[in-house]
Amino acid sequence: MNIARNTTAAAALLTIALSAGCSISPSADPVTPPPTASPSDVAVSKQPRLAPQKPRTAAADTLRRNTQHYRDVLAAGQAAWGTPQFGAWQQKTLADLSYLAEFTKADKHFTAADEPASITAWREDAAAAADAINQWAQTNTLDTIDKSSMPNPTQVTKALTKCDKDADGVAAGK
Repeated sequence: MNIARNTTAAAALLTIALSAGCSISPSADPVTPPPTASPSDVAVSKQPRLAPQKPRTAAADTLRRNTQHYRDVLAAGQAAWGTPQFGAWQQKTLADLSYLAEFTKADKHFTAADEPASITAWREDAAAAADAINQWAQTNTLDTIDKSSMPNPTQVTKALTKCDKDADGVAAGK
């Protein structure tokens, strides 16, 4: 009976020790701590892999073309401002979300491991540019008497400039 109790007690202690993360291996060295990752190992693993130049350039070119598309949209709105054509331009522009399709097209050049952060920044800035154009169009709908009273599209210009910088970042792999 004592042997059974001792065996049960030993098994219970072994279970407690293993659940606490202890090792009873005879080869375990209680003095030497287990190896850990060095700070340089951690830094290397956090850095994304750089995509090859050709796909980065192709993606950046796609983004730049779409940024230019929005510049052209704005220029067409400025030309139509104060004319009967402005309403048709505005309706078309309010529905223009082409930056989403162009982002998807550009993003296909990358994997999760080598996608530059600037491509996500471009999508956000392109959304801001499209929104700024729409706000400009809605503001101008209220006062389309003549071109001399047309407001400056400063917010649109700023957002498109950010898009240019983001596309440059994609080309550089940043």
